[in-house]
Amino acid sequence: MKVRDVMSQHVRRAAPSDSVVDVAGKMRRLNVGVVPICEGGKLLGIITDRDLTIECVAAGHDPRVCHARDHMTYHPFAIGPDEDLDEALSLMAHEQVRRLPVTEGDGEVVGMLSLGDCAIKCPDDQAVAALLRDLSIPVRSTRPLAAAA
Repeated sequence: MKVRDVMSQHVRRAAPSDSVVDVAGKMRRLNVGVVPICEGGKLLGIITDRDLTIECVAAGHDPRVCHARDHMTYHPFAIGPDEDLDEALSLMAHEQVRRLPVTEGDGEVVGMLSLGDCAIKCPDDQAVAALLRDLSIPVRSTRPLAAAA
């Protein structure tokens, strides 16, 4: 099975100069948790709902004046639509990402592959379960930070 058989198509993009409020509104309207950040059709980064809440709002920044470029992940991992789905699942597990931009040519976004897409469309339930297990392994300490004295 190929990535193109499972990925979501017709992905909406945002520009690096878009405000965080505009990006969050786009996520809300589209019912998605990630938006690729593109310039001239080329993938520059991605921004997630977690980026907006943790890196912007919870950090005390004003989402009306912050831009996508301030909180996006630059140079995200991506995969081509004609790659094997197993390769994509392996990349997602290794990099611990739940969403993977699908690009072709000079980096044009043609889709997005998510854990949800895999759960719905992938015929190999064991591969999806393995991906979920691998994504659930903590890579950072979950202990609370010590209070400042």
